[in-house]
Amino acid sequence: MTKRGIFDLRANGITIIHADAERPEALILEEVDNVEPILKEAKRLSELEPGKEFRHAAVIPEFVVRKAFREGWFNDSKAWKDWANDPDNALFRTWSGEL
Repeated sequence: MTKRGIFDLRANGITIIHADAERPEALILEEVDNVEPILKEAKRLSELEPGKEFRHAAVIPEFVVRKAFREGWFNDSKAWKDWANDPDNALFRTWSGEL
């Protein structure tokens, strides 16, 4: 039987801790974020004329930054390009070109 409880409240979401009675040594953290404000900002930025030398490519949600730290790819520019070019993350993009 799984027990749930709020572990951490954040401005745009919560982290929920799951404890399983069958595996008491294992904890699972579930992050639930409200990305609506982030998506609105990405859409607003996508409507601006991009600069010639610098183009804003994406708005990166906080939970993605935390994931990058946890998984060890925060300093990996190729991994960030892969994340930005992934069609699943298209709504966070502010510029549609390939990185």
